Order: sequence, then C-alpha cells, then structure tokens
Amino acid sequence: VSGARPFCTPDGVGAVLAVFWSGPGYHGSISRVVSINQAAPARPFISAYHGVAVQAAKFGADYSAAQVVPIRGDAPSDPAVPADAVTASGSGLDSEISPAYARIQEAVVARTRGITVAQVAAVVATYSGGRYLGFMGEATVNVLRLNLALDTAYPYKAK
Repeated sequence: VSGARPFCTPDGVGAVLAVFWSGPGYHGSISRVVSINQAAPARPFISAYHGVAVQAAKFGADYSAAQVVPIRGDAPSDPAVPADAVTASGSGLDSEISPAYARIQEAVVARTRGITVAQVAAVVATYSGGRYLGFMGEATVNVLRLNLALDTAYPYKAK
C-alpha cells in the first residue's frame, strides 16, 4: 500500500488549484491558474492546467473569485486496502467497518471458526447497512452485531 492520498501531491500537500475564468462566473476561457496549497517560492505540483501556466500562491492574496479545482493525484481510485483498515476513529473503537474491510477478513474468520467463507459472507450481508437516509455516508457493517451472530451460529472451538 503506497499511502498516497487521492487529491495530494507526492509530498502530501493538497493538490488544489484556483482557476480564474475570462467571463462572468466560470464562463469563457481560463485566464489564470494558481496552486493555492503551495505558497511561493514553491514550485507548483503541475506546470500547466488546460494550457495555462500554474503559478504558486502568494501569501495574503485573495483567490475567492476563482473556481476551486481539486486535482486527482497518483493514488488509485479503488485502493487494494480500504481506508478504515488503516485508520481508526478518534476513540479507536469502531462499531462499524466498511463492507470492503469485512470482505478482506472473511477468509480468516471462516478458517478460525472452521466454516466456509460463504457462511461468513452470509452473516456479514445480514449485518451490512446502506448509507444513512439512502445518500449520506458510506455503507457499513455493524461489527458488534456481526460478532454476536457469528458466536451464536458458529461458535469458536479451540483446538
């Protein structure tokens, strides 16, 4: 796992541009581009955006009239390891994990309990939930309920 973040430059600085347009609002052609996360004398993370040279930001300058454009970095859009597998909540006690993180653990849980991955996956599916109100947040798996259900249906037997 590279540790790269989706909208960051290799040095970890946010890859964000302020794009100024020649017309009113965001119409016309691009007239000026500033790397707003990199103050001068830094070298902007890209040299040009849509054919316009990128300038480094100047401390104290007003860029509020610009369109803020995040630039996708080198991090994959679908990483091999989900973010919650390598991060934790503020308390470190996460009651819910992503379905992707649960899938990574299914084979180990199945082997440990002496059951099939399909049996584990079925219980995981039962305790998976969608986004809040159908559109907020991400899908989750309730870890506590999942583990209690696994203990009831497939108790661990020490060898």
